[in-house]
Amino acid sequence: MKKNTLLAMMLLAAVILQCCQPADRTGAAGDTTTAVDHTRINSPGSAAIGDGIQTAMFLEKAALMIKLETEWGRLAREKGGSLRVRNFGKGAEEEFSAAKTPLNAIAAAKGLKLPDVLPVKEQVRLRAMNRMEKEYFDKLYLKMVLEDYRKNIELFKGAVNSPDTMVSNFARRFLPVLEKRGLQAVHFSKRYR
Repeated sequence: MKKNTLLAMMLLAAVILQCCQPADRTGAAGDTTTAVDHTRINSPGSAAIGDGIQTAMFLEKAALMIKLETEWGRLAREKGGSLRVRNFGKGAEEEFSAAKTPLNAIAAAKGLKLPDVLPVKEQVRLRAMNRMEKEYFDKLYLKMVLEDYRKNIELFKGAVNSPDTMVSNFARRFLPVLEKRGLQAVHFSKRYR
């Protein structure tokens, strides 16, 4: 029992120490665009460090969501089997592209560099969908959009209550867009059930 407690305390101390150290965010190829540097949010010991980390995490997730939804929209616009799905994709591409500028402005004001490359898993999904036959594309696209919108709406609902006014204002501005597009996706997907 004492060994487990000691081991747990050592692990916790290592995690705390790691969190307080400046992180080297460069990968093997020197790519610094895949993660937000959470150590730049607030100085250690600041009362708002938890809020700063939550802000950075939201900004990172929102940047990836915007990039992914823009790519999904572009793909649906180009590959959709029905005019309805192509128009839905075009709308997604336009609306999410519009969200990128204010999000980047918030990140710049906070000294953060947001990811601009999708995770490998999402890149693989996009490539697979791009190779898919049009007759199957619409149904799978709408299914994935529904799953993504549910998660994205929850993310933005949480951010509406952020103590960071820039984040909460951004979330308030784009939450209705997500909710509207989610309802459209639900409506369109009923056709494919």
